[in-house]
Amino acid sequence: MNDDPLEAHVITRVQNGDTGAYDYLVSKYLRRVVSIAWSIVRSPQDAEDLGQEAFVKAYQSIGRFRTTESFGPWIYRIVTNLALDVMKHRRKFRHEEIGETERAARRDDAELPAMSNEIAARIDAAIEELPEMQRLVARLHLVEELENAEIAAMTGLTDGTVRSHLSHARAKLKDKLADLYD
Repeated sequence: MNDDPLEAHVITRVQNGDTGAYDYLVSKYLRRVVSIAWSIVRSPQDAEDLGQEAFVKAYQSIGRFRTTESFGPWIYRIVTNLALDVMKHRRKFRHEEIGETERAARRDDAELPAMSNEIAARIDAAIEELPEMQRLVARLHLVEELENAEIAAMTGLTDGTVRSHLSHARAKLKDKLADLYD
């Protein structure tokens, strides 16, 4: 349900050919869309590109969008699907030497002098070690602070599956980061 009357009005204008009105939606959602993409692909450049691609796809399909719905969950689902496609492609064509470079960079990041940066780097590394869907759900819930229902809608998983992935991810993170709890 769309609780933003201005957003519903803007969507109607875009659907009626007012391309300039689309800027409102881009400015309202771009930061979160890029953040969600980054949570999945872990590359600032790829996240920016995916954000732009998501808005292009949304614009191309705006005629089918129902103004009674909120634009946010729809664009989040689009960018999530695009980012998951990128990750599938990476996994399929990944070279061993790239993996070695990434692991070395993570070790360097974990050695940052500031305590909070060190803890953040350890948490990030622990999340990266999770299986794909647990990692995705954990990032969307713990980092992006999305609700389970939103994650389910974005990923096509059931609410129960999201809860299960999140529960398993939390248990693994608790084990990997046990020394931080002291």
